[in-house]
Order: sequence, then C-alpha cells, then structure tokens
Amino acid sequence: MNIYDDVLDATVVSQSVTGHFTTREYEELLAVRTNILCIYRYTDEGKLFLTKEFRFHGKITDIGLVPLPNSNLDCLLLGTTTAKLSIVRYDDALGSIETLSLHFYEDKFKDISLFEMAKESQLRIDPGKNCIMLFNNDAIAILPFRTSNADEDEDEDDDDYDEIRKPKKAKTNKDRITEASSIFLAKELHKEIQNVIDIQFLAGFTNPAVAVLYEPKLGWAGNSKLVPHPVSYIILTLEMVLNELNTNVDGTVIGKVEELNWDFHTLIPISNGCIIAGTNELAYVDNTGVLQSMILLNSYSNTEFKKGRIIDKTKSEILFNKPIRFSWSLSDKDNNVNQILLLIDHQTNFYYVQLESEGRLLTKFDIFKLPIVNETLKWNTNCTCISPLRDLSDGQTMVLFMGFLSGDSQVVKLNNVKSAVETRDEHKPFLETVDDDDDDLYADENSISEDNKEVVVETVQPFDIEILSSLRNIGPITSLTTGKVCSVEKWVKGLANPNKDEFSVVGTSGNGSGSHLTEIQESVRPEVELALKFISITQIWTLKIKGVDKYLVTTDSNTKKSDIYRIADNFAIHKEGRFRKDDTTVYISMFGEKRIVQVTSSNLYLYDSNFRRLTTMKFDYEVVHVSVMDAYILITVSRGDIKIYELDSKHKKKLSKVELPEVLKEMVITSGVILKSNMCNEFLTYLQDCEEEQLLFTFVTADNQIIFFGKEHNDRIFQFNGVDQLNEMLYISTYQLPEEVIPDPSIKQVMINKLGHNNREEYLTILTFGGEIYQYKKSASRHSRFHKNANANDIKITGAPDNAYAKGVSSIERIMHYVPEYNDFSVIFVTGSVPYVIIKEDDSNPKIFKFANIPLVSMTRWGKKSVMCVDDIKNARVYTLDCHDIYYGNRLPIKRIRISDVLEDYETLTNVTYHEKTELFIVSYAKRIDYDALGEDGERLLGYQENAPHASGFQAGILLVNPKTWNVIDKKEFGANTIINDARTMLIQLDSKTRRKREYLVLGVAIVGTEDLPPSGSFAVYDITEVVPEPGKPDTNFKLSEIFHEEVRGSVSTVCEISGRFLINQSQKVLVRDVQEDNSVVPVAFLDIPVFVSDAKSFGNLLIIGDAMHGFQFVGFDAEPYRMIPLGRSITKLETVSIEFLVNGGEIYFAVTDTDCILHVFKYSPDEPNSLSGQRLIHCTSFNLHSSNTALCLIPKSEAFPATAKNPSTFQVVGAQTDGSIFKILPLKEDAYRRLYVVQQQFNEKDIQFGGLNPRMERLSNVHYIHTHVLRPMLDNNIIKKFSMVCIDRRKQIAQRAGRRAYLEIWRDLIDIEFSLRSLCE
Repeated sequence: MNIYDDVLDATVVSQSVTGHFTTREYEELLAVRTNILCIYRYTDEGKLFLTKEFRFHGKITDIGLVPLPNSNLDCLLLGTTTAKLSIVRYDDALGSIETLSLHFYEDKFKDISLFEMAKESQLRIDPGKNCIMLFNNDAIAILPFRTSNADEDEDEDDDDYDEIRKPKKAKTNKDRITEASSIFLAKELHKEIQNVIDIQFLAGFTNPAVAVLYEPKLGWAGNSKLVPHPVSYIILTLEMVLNELNTNVDGTVIGKVEELNWDFHTLIPISNGCIIAGTNELAYVDNTGVLQSMILLNSYSNTEFKKGRIIDKTKSEILFNKPIRFSWSLSDKDNNVNQILLLIDHQTNFYYVQLESEGRLLTKFDIFKLPIVNETLKWNTNCTCISPLRDLSDGQTMVLFMGFLSGDSQVVKLNNVKSAVETRDEHKPFLETVDDDDDDLYADENSISEDNKEVVVETVQPFDIEILSSLRNIGPITSLTTGKVCSVEKWVKGLANPNKDEFSVVGTSGNGSGSHLTEIQESVRPEVELALKFISITQIWTLKIKGVDKYLVTTDSNTKKSDIYRIADNFAIHKEGRFRKDDTTVYISMFGEKRIVQVTSSNLYLYDSNFRRLTTMKFDYEVVHVSVMDAYILITVSRGDIKIYELDSKHKKKLSKVELPEVLKEMVITSGVILKSNMCNEFLTYLQDCEEEQLLFTFVTADNQIIFFGKEHNDRIFQFNGVDQLNEMLYISTYQLPEEVIPDPSIKQVMINKLGHNNREEYLTILTFGGEIYQYKKSASRHSRFHKNANANDIKITGAPDNAYAKGVSSIERIMHYVPEYNDFSVIFVTGSVPYVIIKEDDSNPKIFKFANIPLVSMTRWGKKSVMCVDDIKNARVYTLDCHDIYYGNRLPIKRIRISDVLEDYETLTNVTYHEKTELFIVSYAKRIDYDALGEDGERLLGYQENAPHASGFQAGILLVNPKTWNVIDKKEFGANTIINDARTMLIQLDSKTRRKREYLVLGVAIVGTEDLPPSGSFAVYDITEVVPEPGKPDTNFKLSEIFHEEVRGSVSTVCEISGRFLINQSQKVLVRDVQEDNSVVPVAFLDIPVFVSDAKSFGNLLIIGDAMHGFQFVGFDAEPYRMIPLGRSITKLETVSIEFLVNGGEIYFAVTDTDCILHVFKYSPDEPNSLSGQRLIHCTSFNLHSSNTALCLIPKSEAFPATAKNPSTFQVVGAQTDGSIFKILPLKEDAYRRLYVVQQQFNEKDIQFGGLNPRMERLSNVHYIHTHVLRPMLDNNIIKKFSMVCIDRRKQIAQRAGRRAYLEIWRDLIDIEFSLRSLCE
C-alpha cells in the first residue's frame, strides 16, 4: 500500500525535432524529456520560449513529424515503450492534443521473433512521407500513409520526379490517415538478412527504399580471426500492395556490399548514398550499392580491407562509439550540392565530413576534427539528439539544438564552418584497391599507387561555438544525501536565518568535467539585503517618489496606529504633514505621479508628495479591499458594495466618481481589482488597435463569478464562463444576471498579469478562501479564452476547499501580491503561515514554491528588484531572488554547485555524504588517467601496443567541502586505477561499556584492473577533526584524519552502519567490523552472498543486502553474541541496483530497483501463510520506472495531519535516476489507499489519455506482474493529483464513488502526500 510521486521532472532531453505542430507562423522545436513533450518557440537570437507542454503516461523513445492531410500543420509520431506507435495532432480549440491512431506491435513482434526483444524500437520515416517504419532487432512494422485526393487524381504520366509518387488505393474510411500495417521479419525482404544492426530510408528513389546493415554471422573483436568481415549492407526498394486488412510489402534488391568490418554500427543517409559509420572506419556507399570510399579512423582500423578507395586517417585516432550523433544538411537541394555532415562523438568533439561529388561519383571524401577556439562545450558529454534550427542557419553559420546526457541542452551557433573547411589543405590517399567490376567503375581516373604516402597539412582555421540559450539538465544523478546548505548560517543581517533548520537534498550530477553537485531546495532561499525590527506592525508599504523609495509606511491593526518613516534618513519617523496615524491603514500608495492616497478602515485621504491633505472622503461601511492603477482607485466595503473614483486630470486635487453599470447594484462583491488586458478587445468594436491593453475593473461576486468592464462600459459587463466550477477552459461572454443567486463565496482574490523573465505571458491567477491556487493561461490564438492545463501534475497543492486544511489559512491571512520586477522576474507572492511565490522561467510553465521557512504577514516592493517582508514576530527583511546558477523551472528549485580547483579538474563526482557534526559535505571523485595495462606480476600485458590509443583508467579521491563557500578545504587522493564505490558517514561505537559513539567517514574502494586479475579493493575510516584555519581562509578549520585503512581481497562495493558498527562487502562476502578503542578494526560477523553485493542498507539492527543477480536478503544483526540472522529473502531473481527500507509504523517494506528500470516493493510478513514464517518476502508490486535508478535514500515523512495519539514514525524513500528526475515512495494507510485507488481508477477508465497510452499498462505491465499482489498495485500520484485540477463537479462525482465523506478525506490525502518532504524544513 504505497504511492509513487515525482519530486523532480526529467531534465535530460532525449529526442528533438523541428516543424510546425501547433502553428504555421514559425518553426517550432519539439523536445522530449522522458515522458514530457515540450514545444518551444525560438527567437532570432536563439532564445527558447516554452509555448506548450504535454505529459504522457509512458516513456517516449522516438519522435518524428509528417504532414497532416488537409491541414497546414504536421502530425506527430511518437514511439513509446517496447513497440508502440502513436500518431497525434494538435487541437487548437481545446489547447490540447488529439490521438489520431495507436499501433501496438509488441505482441506481434514477440510472436515472430526468436530472440528477446530490445527495450526500445527504432522509428524511421520515409523522405517522401509515404510510410514509416518501426523495427526491433529483426522484427519490422511498416505503416503506410493514406494519400490525399489531389494525389489520387494525379496524372499517371506526369514526368515530374521531384515529388515521390505515392501508391494508389481505393478511397475508404476518410477519418483514417494510415493504411493497415505490415509486420514481418527482415529475412522476408531478403533471405540473408538477419541480426539487423540498423535500417534507414534512402533519398532519391521513386518508391520507398531502405538500406539495411546486418550480420549474417555474429562477430566481434574476440572472434575477428574466425569471422573477419561479418557485416553486410543491402539496398532494397519496397513495393507495397495496400488493402483494408493488411499491407503486403515486397523488397527488390538494388545493391549489396558484403564482408564489411565487425565494428560498423550506424547508417547515415545523405543525398546520393549512405555513410556507414563504425568505431574505426567510415564508408561511403552510393545508391547503386557501390562502395566508393572508406576512411580509416585510428590505429585499430582494418588495413587489410580491399574494397573501394581507402583513405588513411589513422593518425587522427578518431573513435566513433555507438551511438553516434550527426547533423546533415543540404543548402542546394535542387542540385544536391553543398552537403554539410557533422559527426559528434561522446566527448562532444565535432568532426566535419567533406563530401563533394560529380553526379554519382564522390570526388572528395574526408574527415577532420573542427578545432574549437573556446571551451564552450567542455561540460557536455554524450550527445542524445541534434536538430538544426533552419530559420536561423545560413551558408556561413549553422544553428543546432543539441541534447546531452550530461550537461545542459544547448542552442549553439557554429561560426565559420565553411571557412574552416576551405582553409584546409587536402591530403593524398595512400591505397586504392578494387574488388570486383562494380567497384572498378571509377577506378581509371581516381586510382592511386600504393606507394604514395599520406601527406597531411593541418591548416584548419579555428572556429568558435556560441551558446545562444540552454535548458537546465542535472542528469545523470548518481548519489543522494540530505544536509544543511541554506541554513548553515544561523543569523543573517542580525536576524534569524529565514531558512532556519532547513535541510536540502544534495546529489552528484553529470559526468566528466561537467560533473557537479546539485542542491534541491524544499523552499526558495532568498538573499537578505537588509533586516529591521519593529515593535508594532501588521502591514507595510513603500512610497516611491521620482523612482526612489522615499517613505516606509507601517500599520498595526491591533492598536489601530500607523507610522511613516523616511528611508534615506535611517528610517527616522516623518512628523511633517497631516498623515493619519491614529487609525488602521488599509492601503496606501502613490496615486498618479505626485499624489498619495491613504485609505483607512472608514476614510480616504488624498495628499501631495509632502503629505498635505487635498481631499478627504468618509465611508459608511468598513473598507475591506483597495486597488489602485493609473488615475483610478477601486474600493470594496464590507457590505459588498464597490466604489470607483478617478483623479482629476487637471489639478489632481479632486476625485470624481465613476458611474457603475446598473446590474452591479443587485450584486454582492467580495473583492475587486483594476487590471490591464486585451482579453475583451474582440468585443469592443470601437478599438483601432485590437492588441492594445485596456483598463478593466474586475470583481469577484459572492456566487464565484469573475466579472469586468471598462470605463466606457455602456452598462455592458463581461464574465468568465465556467470559472465558478473551475472548468478547464474559460471563455469571455456578456454577463447575464442569474434568476437566483446563492451566495457561497470560495474565490477570494483574482489577478490577471504577466509572469516570466525575458518572455512574459499573461495568466489568470485565482486564490480561494481554502488557500488553493489555480492558474489559467491566455490563449495565443484567441485572447478571450484561457486554458488550465489539467494534465500538468507539477502544480503544487497549497490548500483545500471546505475547510479540509484549515491550518494553512487560519493563523495568517493569505493574500496575493504581484511584483512586476523581482530580480528581473515578474512574480506573485502569497503571504501566510506558509508563504509561496509563483515564478516562471522562460522555458517552463509557472511554478509554485514555498518561500523561505518563516511566516509572512505582509510585504511590499523595495527598490527595483527586491521586496520587503514582515514575519509573524514583527521582523522585516528585504529579500532579493537568488539567480546565481539556480533554476526555478522544475518542481523544486535546483541549484548547481561546481566543485573545482584552479589547478586541478576533479572530473566525475561519484558520491556525496553529509557529516552532521561539522556540517560539512564529503564528495568522492574519479578522474581519468592513462591506463597502464600491467599484469599480476607487474609486467606489461601481452599484445600491448605502445603507439595505439589506450583505454582510460581512474584515480579516486575524496574532498572535504564547506557548504558556506563550497570551497575544498581538504583532499585525500588514492592510487591509480581506483574507484570509490561508496562513501557514507555513520555513528561508530568506540566503547562497548560506555557506548560512546563518534561520527566517522567510511569508504569502500575497488581497484580496477584487467579481467585476468583477481578482484581487489580496500576500505578506509576517516575522522574529521577541527584545526586552526589557514590565514585568510576561515572555512579551512577542519581536516580529514585517517583512522584505519586496509587492503582486502575482493572489491568493496558498499558500506553501511549497523548497530554502532559498520558493514562492508568483499565481492560476494559481507563482513561486520567493529572499531576498537585503539582505532583498530576487527571483523565480528560475516555472511555469504550468492554472486556480488550491489547495495546494502540498515535500519536499526536490521539489514537488507542486494545481490547483483539474485535479488536481496533480509538479515538481522545481534551483538551478544555477534551473529547475522537470515530473516527472509526475495524469491524473484532480480538484478538489484539499489535497495532501501520503507517503514510504515510497525510494518516493514522494502523498495528495490533493478537493471530493467523496475521498482519493486516487498514486505516482510511472517504471519502470511505463503511466506513460510517470513522466509519468503512477499512481492507486493512491480512498478515500471521510465529511467534507470541509481540511488535510494530514506528520510522521515512529514505528517500534515498528525494523530493525537503518538504513532510510530513514518519514513519515505527518495530515489534518483539517470534522466535527472527524482521520485519518492510513500506508505499509505489502508483507508487512504482505498480512496486514492478509486480516484486513480476513475481517471484511468474515464479520461482519454495522451497518445492512447494506458497508464496502468505503462506502469504495471512487466514480467513480474503475475508474481505480485494484483489487487494492491502501487498508486501513481501523477494520475491521482489530477483530482485537484479538474472542475468541481467532476471532483465531487469521483469522490462519491469513494465514500460519503470522501471528498474531504481525498483532499487531506493529497495534501499529506504533497507536504511529505516538509520534514526537511521541520
């Protein structure tokens, strides 16, 4: 009975494509982050602005765009999970996407395949858009597209071959855009095809043509002597015979190349042929199947190859490991010239492939590395996708969007590419051999003697790469810990730290030089510029005169007093003028340029800039709300009436009343605001500029309607239709007074304003009396419509209706404050006992974050980029937004922390742990070194090549880091060929009599050698001791002191604490070791594991030990006498990656992840009959993750609704993944599980899912499903959280199916899940 929830969304961009999916006005960039489809608009400067975002319930493995019939837009092809294909289009009316067709090939592929299927299938699109292909190993599915009427009526004798002809067929079922699929094995196209490596469509053919790279006999480096050339290449044209039930596909061979090297792995189609890329070679084959040229890339290239023209580039030592990323463009498509092919390797080196041809003959085929003058991409490795931004590229420059597994996704501009190519001198090939008559076709004019030697003159003009914009990426995350970062300083500017007692989640991210620490903040950490203490204050305002903050006004509603201070005069009390001080100020602000308006509970005062009274006005009822904009002031009184006044434009000494529509006299108003927007312009026929913003007086009525009108209203009022039910789409219409008004106010405050950074978009923000926050985005195509993304589950739940979470709104009133400039962001603050800030990055939707860790009673703007806030104990602080290497576009704020040294690059950070006593972090690293291949006797291994490129080794070390400055204050480095597998701090018992404990650091180290050497490693124990800091470096007051170090047989892959002792493994043996008083370490207990220990965790005196092949074991440890007691084990054979306890009161669960990206939950239940008294752990559920898990950690769970009786502590598991995402698993009580299960079922069964993906199937369908508790699956909060976003009627309809009082309880369950990580702030 557990629930899964995302803490951070994926950040690694795995797929991208450009086209016209939602609009024809500009080219869009579509990027995929695991299961999230993001659509961006890019500017002329290359900046990316998010326009749409859609979340799917399955992992997207491939994407593509094809023209949509009878439309000027494209439809999107989505390859998902093992072998599914969805075709979707954008629906502008609903602001959502519609699934046109769903094709499920997985079962058919399994039926016809003899081998196990790959985890992901590959999608290929025909250049003529006739069909698409999905293949998985040797299983192939071809899906033809239906043609339009114009194509069907096309003259058969048309000789225009620029457009590829499409197959004819009978016209049936107009709604379908595809024909029936054809599913077959590759050998049905040609009998020799098997063990398919890659397939690509080729350009330049009338009918669809494919190139297939395959291995008739499997080969690799180990059997290269037996099978020297196992790879073959074949070109076939596809003839498709279409009918309603099936499509028959026949292949006709055009050409074939046999006996290619075993290392070829990728096909790159170009205009007149195909490049075959291998690890050590590049080959060019034209569209007739003739291998014209081959480039030898490094010392390991096969120089005995005897086909085509051989070009020796072995001195370049280029390696193209799979997968290889490329960008191919053709500047002159009519003549097929000026081809630009760029290849990118794993280290993000750019290689230019020179391609020049005359007709079918390739006259120049060369490759060289492009020298980059700047180190722009030094932090980026493992490119995942490349998409040219064609609207920004020209003949001199190329603009590319590049996604990376490690490092931010970038929009890069490549300058002087052609110049770099043209300035390089050519080299002469050294060898030309011919194998058959076909290969001899062009040999006469291009043959070169074997005696010629290569002459290379490297005179390449350097070119620079300019980064235009980037998307933040923190993947892959390899380890997690919790520790104090923002709360290390106890006092800031003389007051308590606003983030006091707050812990952050810190992880290691990235690979190579781009590796860094990532801090995930539970709340926004503001920078404090100024701190003040007041005696009596409940609200504050600043008055800005001539662009400078001149006065600070405070009021105390308890004593009914107000004060005014001169800011420039060290906050001295201002005694001049006739400012009203003996009453509570409800609102005060500048009114126009030189006037000040003060509204008290029953009066209005108009002053000049020196507080001389100009006008006084008294109200019969108490003023509850005031809004001021330009020369207008709107006042709402307690009776429900409104009053609007306009400042005299001539003398600016009088206020004139604005006439209100007659219908307002019969309405009860709860709040009002003056705003500017063009949302009503389509109804105002007298406007000359339809885009110009108009002044609108906006009100919230007692029956939860939002109405508005302009000054020239003519008794015409507009309203948002559907806002009382919080519908997914709101549209503007003329307001009609209902026959019966039932006052039941729930909407407290509304705002319509622009949020963002450089690109600011208009949003409607609604705050309810229950503390909920809802947002609607104005439609770009029609301004009178606002859309709420009900499928966006990343909106934070801040409250609940019907007093379900009274604690959140009872003590301090929640009020929204719009701040147009907060360190270059336009944001909305929400005051209260738990304050929030709504902030929007340019590449994300608006996010709601908890602001600091103290209550906020009131706030006002301060200066140009800051705000002043007052807390509940009458302290005022001036805050500004921290924008240094921090990103606010994910579910939680993310701060990047680079650990570097001026003289040394630590490269990959592998582990991080927190030392609680000293409040320091310990980080382990692994930097690459030249690997010296030595045997056990210390001699060089047989076959070692001195001049060839060698594998890299690693050298590990640990860093002691101070979070105050993030400086490295101490370092310990280990020997060559070492890797620190695990590093953890733990309380170790030093004296068995006094049970005195001390916090130590324990490391597990493995020595990396060749496969012939026996495994070895070591473990080390360190203490952190306080020392005298270095002069001028006050943060260097701690050092690492080695307590014990021992080399052992077997690699040490994990360490953990157990009952005041520590456990390590030596390959498949687990030992518990005890630290003695003399700092010696002795083993006291051991246990054998079947294969290899992958992870181990403890909880009290209980252990779980994961095995790399055989699941895990549950073990108890007893110190009197020393022994390890096996309690249970998993029966399912899992390739365990990470394990962790999942404790819910007195019940013990276990969270386990494996190499198949599946999260398993087991339970220790000795009372169940089939558990054999607990020896067999109960397999509760298996839950598919969309990425590979790397780490799990246990942290306490915050209880939003704690029971009166003292209950056992509840914990939650937080996990990190390679795609940059973080998730949490929470245990649920029985009644909560039943309620939320009903909610999830309703959304799964009743809602139309994006791409036709079944959420239950995507998460629960795996090989372990039959072994789990089918009736108790793990719940997915990404689905259940949608309950808070749908309309009110839908919520109540769903809640009725869960029980009588379920509506209230469901909201409490959602809040309990949402606030679980607030244990970091408590």
